[in-house]
Amino acid sequence: MTDRPGYSFNPGPPPEASRYLRNKGLRPAFSFRDVEPEEHAVAFTVAKAMQLDVLTGIREEVQRALDEGLPIASFQKNLRPRLEALGWWGKEAMVDPATGKARRVQLGSPRRLRTIYEANIRSARAAGQWERIQRTKRALPYLLYQLGPSIDHREEHLMKAGLILPVDHPFWATWFPPNGWGCKCWVRQITRHEAEDLGVDADAPPTPMRAVKNRRTGATRQIPLGIDPGWDRNPGALRLEAMEQLLNDKLEAADPAIARAALRDIAASWRAERVLKGEAPGAVPVAMLPREVAAAVGMAKRVVQMTSEYGRKFVSRQRGVTTETLLILGEALETGELLLERGAGAPQLHVISRGETPWLFVLKLMRDAGEIWVNSFHPLKPNKLARLRANPDVSVVRE
Repeated sequence: MTDRPGYSFNPGPPPEASRYLRNKGLRPAFSFRDVEPEEHAVAFTVAKAMQLDVLTGIREEVQRALDEGLPIASFQKNLRPRLEALGWWGKEAMVDPATGKARRVQLGSPRRLRTIYEANIRSARAAGQWERIQRTKRALPYLLYQLGPSIDHREEHLMKAGLILPVDHPFWATWFPPNGWGCKCWVRQITRHEAEDLGVDADAPPTPMRAVKNRRTGATRQIPLGIDPGWDRNPGALRLEAMEQLLNDKLEAADPAIARAALRDIAASWRAERVLKGEAPGAVPVAMLPREVAAAVGMAKRVVQMTSEYGRKFVSRQRGVTTETLLILGEALETGELLLERGAGAPQLHVISRGETPWLFVLKLMRDAGEIWVNSFHPLKPNKLARLRANPDVSVVRE
């Protein structure tokens, strides 16, 4: 008989951070300013790394450093010979594609490798932490902003030290650290009890903005004072938005039969189950309006999505709600009764399934945003259907 426990601890990096970095595409760029924060969230880029073999080599060593927990010295030792063999070291003349003129630029150097290491490792860890935060925010609903071990801190970062705000406060869309080159600030996720003991802030402190002009593109952006350009967006939140948008766009463009099959797979998937239970962040597509229905209700986009926040509410209120329930929605959009309600707010499409135990799904139609959200669903009561049909604000889309 052994006294070894039946489990083990993974000594590696947080899997979310490793996955964030591994799943990035490659984006050759002459300058860091050529790539906006939204693209940094989905693409690996290094200024002046214009050849794919160079960019691939750098990304592989960053991934290795993250996965194996290598210090900066080991990262530099592994990467430098690869870059020297590719001719990407020291200073060299290179044509700037934006101007067509040759410039003498810095390629690889010990200082640049340190910057590459720190920027990418910290961004990946921040994105991974954000994914975990979204997954555990029911138990740990607040974030505490804390300073890192740097000797000197930006004044604006010092002012944020000790700030406590809810996880979903808009402040974290911009001020989730790191917030600049070399920034070592971090956040700690805490319970409601600890937040109340420490003192929850009523709101985020006002932050002066500054206009920053991108010398490469000529575009001007408003960025909070104290945050470096390119660091003013939460990489984890941007990555989630990008993945959801890509999936929705592909579904919209797919052949109807393929889209229906894909949506059934998604609605019955482990990902949908976790979103439905509120255990995974973000949203998941679960159904699609038929083209004729979308035209009748004035929607250009047709994908129906459900958020983890609403999914958790549905499961807590209704017994027996599973991913099978989401499959009923897809079928009801094809064959069920559809009623359109126009009230003071956004229009709502009431979707009623056929059968002995019909379900009522209420979809919120966000026409300006081009979004359709599952607002509620529950077994249909006969008196509810009668009230809907008698409502003067309700019109029949399909009987």
